Amino acid sequence: MAFAYLAFLLVSLMCMVLCDWRWTLAFFADAKAATALCLGLVVLFLIWDGLGIATGSFFRGGSDYMTGIILAPELPIEEPIFLFFLSYLTINVTTATRRLYRLWIRR
Repeated sequence: MAFAYLAFLLVSLMCMVLCDWRWTLAFFADAKAATALCLGLVVLFLIWDGLGIATGSFFRGGSDYMTGIILAPELPIEEPIFLFFLSYLTINVTTATRRLYRLWIRR
């Protein structure tokens, strides 16, 4: 059970890749822009996490579903993967919404 959360994140990430591939939403549309945006957002979120950890606002809760691998104090390995997933999801949803809105306007 120690890898359940990480496995769930990776399966969810693969679903984002499939959606991106099917409808060319992010990386399959413009890999350079998507990479820059995702990496930039992950770095900003990690800085935010670092500030939250430093002020005592954020902490790592114990769970049987997490690997227990810690990148830094209070920062589990699952966190950057989750942040990447969150960024990728946001790009996919906003791109899809923009396209659907354009189709709706044309009608």
